[in-house]
Amino acid sequence: MATGWLGWSPDLAWSIPMPELFLAMDAKIEWAQMTNPFGTGKTKTKADKPSPSTVADKLRQALTGRQVS
Repeated sequence: MATGWLGWSPDLAWSIPMPELFLAMDAKIEWAQMTNPFGTGKTKTKADKPSPSTVADKLRQALTGRQVS
């Protein structure tokens, strides 16, 4: 995920702590949702925080072996 989807170098991917990787994945997903030209049609206000991504949650669960609460 770090070298392909996030575009990081292999050295950076191996040295970055897991929590920072998860934050970067969440930010990438949020950015992709905000810049989607085929959006859902509803606008989000600053007060509406996007829900956590299912993809990031499943990856986090697979890598840590723990359920995401």
